[in-house]
Amino acid sequence: MSLLNLITDFLLNPWFVISLIFWIIVIIFVYALKNRKEAYSLFFPLLILFKTKKLNNFIRKISKKNPRFWRIFWNIGIFVSFGFTIFGFFFFFINIVQLLFLPSELNAISPLIPGVNIDLPTLFYLLLPLLFIMTTHEFAHGISANNDGVEVKSTGVMGVGLFYLVGFGAFVEVDERKLRSSKFHRNTRLRIAAAGTFVNAITAGIAFLLLINYALLVSPFYTQVTQVYSVSPAQNGGFNYGNLEAGDVIVAIKNSEDPDADFLNLDFNQGISLTSVLNNVTKVKFSIGDNLTFRTYNPVTDLSSKKNVTVGPRYDIGIDYEYIPNGTGLRITYNHSSNSQTNILITKINGTAIDKSSGATLELFLTNFTLKAINLTSDLGTDYILDVEVVGVLIGIQSTYYWMHKNDFAKFFTSNWPDFWFKELFWLFTISFSITLFNMMPLPIFDGDRFLKELVNWKFGENYKSIKKKKDRLIYKGTDTECKLTEYRVENVESVKILLKDAQKGDPNSEILLGEDNYELVDKIGDGFKDTVLVNLPETTKLKNNSVFEVTYEYWHDDKRKIKSIVINAIRIIALSLIIGNFVLSFMNFGFVLFWI
Repeated sequence: MSLLNLITDFLLNPWFVISLIFWIIVIIFVYALKNRKEAYSLFFPLLILFKTKKLNNFIRKISKKNPRFWRIFWNIGIFVSFGFTIFGFFFFFINIVQLLFLPSELNAISPLIPGVNIDLPTLFYLLLPLLFIMTTHEFAHGISANNDGVEVKSTGVMGVGLFYLVGFGAFVEVDERKLRSSKFHRNTRLRIAAAGTFVNAITAGIAFLLLINYALLVSPFYTQVTQVYSVSPAQNGGFNYGNLEAGDVIVAIKNSEDPDADFLNLDFNQGISLTSVLNNVTKVKFSIGDNLTFRTYNPVTDLSSKKNVTVGPRYDIGIDYEYIPNGTGLRITYNHSSNSQTNILITKINGTAIDKSSGATLELFLTNFTLKAINLTSDLGTDYILDVEVVGVLIGIQSTYYWMHKNDFAKFFTSNWPDFWFKELFWLFTISFSITLFNMMPLPIFDGDRFLKELVNWKFGENYKSIKKKKDRLIYKGTDTECKLTEYRVENVESVKILLKDAQKGDPNSEILLGEDNYELVDKIGDGFKDTVLVNLPETTKLKNNSVFEVTYEYWHDDKRKIKSIVINAIRIIALSLIIGNFVLSFMNFGFVLFWI
């Protein structure tokens, strides 16, 4: 394939087209909000965040309703979420061992990548679960934060549209700087960190319960029955070609000699299926050669009818075989009576030459109701007599399931409705459980990392005895002259400089050293420690955007910070190694064709 063809295929790929449309819409919104830059954050071509405060009141109202309940609820979430951290380490370790020594597709872990292992139809089933999971996850953080008095700065929607990766979700922006300070207790930070994962775990649990009871849930509206997928002709071993048609929905069955009152309605939820009827374990009794009457429904014509169906024998002939390409013979590949592989070419059955094109097949001979033995003749003229045994019955159809409506309400929503919601619940469980498991692993981008920091800090404690010097650079955005420092216990500010935008390197006027009367060190967070420098500029001062405030200061240093950092990074490396190891081994064994988590 030429480079031009590769580029053309890339540009015409539906996923790229969707991504392109996504960014066109984003650009339109960004242009509409050009005078309100605080309303969005654009990281082209990776991410777009549209911010608002309109949902803040909604979150605040929820958190203020029965705050005692919410406090207990989020406290439970701490233990549940931490339990998933422990389970995550156990799961990924056991899984990596199994992938190393007993690899199975059930253990494969692959990222969910649209266009690679997720096609467009599947993506549409993912949209509702993803939106629900992400929205409830973020709202949980917001409700928990409000419940503990932590400010929610903004809420909003976010979108991703990079090449083939397209997705949407909600977010809640908490004042992280205040949250990390000593103004709030460790338990507050743990509750907020656990909230999203806890709600995801609850979602996964509810979805799982709904899935295992799904047939019962839809039973007032639908019953699961059998639908004919295809009907085998006689040369393929069928008995009812022309009696049944592809698409027929089998609603009820009776012996043809019985009255209509004896019709047995199929209902998979009650264990009554076509298979159970043919196994003669229901009230419908019959023998080989009898006729059954099927009450069928045609979804296309919306008509019901009765069809007589012949019950034929299903034989065990004791061999595995396959036809040769031209259809004039079959090759016996395995003999079950001797438990041995074979390679015998058969050209005649009971003296008749095999010819699939004219319908002279072994399956045709097996439609004989009184068959006792078959004479197979090889290409070398050797005869093999096979004794045949009846092991069951056969009607000669391939089937699937069908959701048969019970009332007009269900009929209006069609038989696809239960399948749609089953798939939605399946992905809701899969994604919410996966996010719960991954999100509590102690990695910087996950909530589990917040847990790790708090637990390590609790274990080792703090020791603020030494003073160190630090220099922060903060970009001026046009209005805010508050320099929020990266350290929380600032003792003294040595200097504040303004590095002018677009100034030439080496120009003596490229920076301005402010006097002490032009800035003030204050406790902006309210935790009893100074953390912010307020710069007082004359009204006539005009600074360009992206000029830099450079603050040099002294702060109280936690002497235990280094050992805590070593422990945290060591645990992060273990977690990352386990996750990457699972991905790599899954890819090496099975490729990018699977998706489990």
